[in-house]
Amino acid sequence: MTVVSTTSTRRRLLGAAALTIVALALGGCATTSTAMPAVATATNPAPSSPTSTTPTSPTSTTPTSPSTPAPAAGTVVLDTDLASADGRASIHLRVVATGQDDYVVQTSAYRSTLGEPLAVFFRQFDEQVGDTISEGVSFGYDAWGAPGETAQVPDARFRLQEAGDDPSFLRTAVLVNRPETSPWQVLGVSELHWSTPDRHPDLHVVDTGPRSGATGTVESAGGVPRWYHVAAGDRLADVATRFGVTVSDLHYLSARQALGLAYELQAGETLNLDRTKR
Repeated sequence: MTVVSTTSTRRRLLGAAALTIVALALGGCATTSTAMPAVATATNPAPSSPTSTTPTSPTSTTPTSPSTPAPAAGTVVLDTDLASADGRASIHLRVVATGQDDYVVQTSAYRSTLGEPLAVFFRQFDEQVGDTISEGVSFGYDAWGAPGETAQVPDARFRLQEAGDDPSFLRTAVLVNRPETSPWQVLGVSELHWSTPDRHPDLHVVDTGPRSGATGTVESAGGVPRWYHVAAGDRLADVATRFGVTVSDLHYLSARQALGLAYELQAGETLNLDRTKR
């Protein structure tokens, strides 16, 4: 069985603009369904009573690497069952560390008598049965079974690509129906309880002021930087340097708001700087 990664456009806007849903399609199965990438919209949460600031006295800082090593290869960081509310479809999900900054989802015990295409997605929101999914960021795989047939998918695995070194911002796993276009209906939910280590225990964000490649504005609360608004020409490495953190730290902090940080920053994006809001 071959796991195929499909990602829609690599340039995306946050706030009121479009954000890519990242989906891994399960290929090589006994199914006639075709996995399709999906695009949805996402809205950044509003910060609580921040004070807008634009520092003007840049100083140099040297970002440090995460001080906690990645879990050893084979370490299980999540183990859960996911089933539809009516019990007619279910699957077991286990997330295992690769020994680097990546994780693999192993699936087993899949069964369904629903007779329709299904999908599993890891979501950054607290979803409920009956909800519809039409926005946000998802990880998962789909294309199980054609209408009118029962799909028994062989055990498979897929990587949590682009989730960074700590995927614990993903709050729920959902089982959804898979029509040709969204929105998709949530048929089952599993709340996720991760055992990933804190890779950034010494993370402290300090704004040293605008510099070339990091000229955006900062919103602070209680004198602590909370949000960064990207300006035209900003570069990820320079933004990290401005706040005395690493690019990996920015991925960690903004996982829920800007999962596409691996790509080019866009003017108007908002990056989270508060680890309690991750």
